[in-house]
Amino acid sequence: MEKVQVLIAGAGLAGLTAAIWCKRLGLHAVVIEQNGQVGGQLLHIHNEIWDYPPHIYDNGQALLEVLMRHGKMAELDCRLNETLRSIEETTHRVYTDKNTYQADYVILSTGVRPNTLPILHHSKLVLAPSFSTTLQGDLLHDKQVLIIGGGDRAMESGYNLAAYARHVWVVARSSRLRARAEWVERLSRCANVTIRLNTEVVRTREEEEPKGVYLRQTGVPGETFLAVDWILPRIGVSGNSDPVPFLKRYGQDFIEVDQHQLTSTDWIYAIGDVTNGAAYASLALAAGQAMKAVKHISMRKTEG
Repeated sequence: MEKVQVLIAGAGLAGLTAAIWCKRLGLHAVVIEQNGQVGGQLLHIHNEIWDYPPHIYDNGQALLEVLMRHGKMAELDCRLNETLRSIEETTHRVYTDKNTYQADYVILSTGVRPNTLPILHHSKLVLAPSFSTTLQGDLLHDKQVLIIGGGDRAMESGYNLAAYARHVWVVARSSRLRARAEWVERLSRCANVTIRLNTEVVRTREEEEPKGVYLRQTGVPGETFLAVDWILPRIGVSGNSDPVPFLKRYGQDFIEVDQHQLTSTDWIYAIGDVTNGAAYASLALAAGQAMKAVKHISMRKTEG
């Protein structure tokens, strides 16, 4: 069992920022990251980042490269390919797939995961959640694509793919789109895009041609068949909070915190997307939360 003052779970922007602040305030911190590289959601941002001053970055990878040149990064104790399994609330013990830690404090920066539809779990028509419409859109040249979702990401994906696909359908279960007006307006200008509201996918047809999906529209009896080559679900995200079921949560498994980023357990903090939810997902907010959580830990240590 390894004793640590602060165990940080997740090496995205929030987790790395927290580790840097621990270094600045003299706290011994260990960062565990389940993947083979640091970066978290930064690795999946392929568009320009212009709202994280002082620089404008081409994409998340460009921002990460700048971060990795930070003078203190090489001094951080960051352990890759190590996955958080569970936490014991009363004993302060943290279990990973490689180690057991006795932690004074834990900072959860575990991020989010894409939501999925059970009816599509085994479908061969579904594109991977990591599919980038910015970088990989040309792979769908002259294809018929169905996008599921009504938020910003669904609209952005539809807009990006309209430049390559023969036709793009966007379906949403609700009666209105959740996306920002500018994205809806952009998509409405694409002649090869059709948006259907109050509509959901009920099943797929993959064993015979043409392949596609069956749709059901609210208030309309029966189902309609739509021939598509690919399906791209963009139905939001959920918080990666499974290892801590005892914490108070809200919405799609996002963790509740107070003004200091403290959870319902007084030695566990949460920062970044795992607590912000989709509505407030932001690099700037995540970095600020990291500073706030570590400073609160430092003050508690000082006060004894």
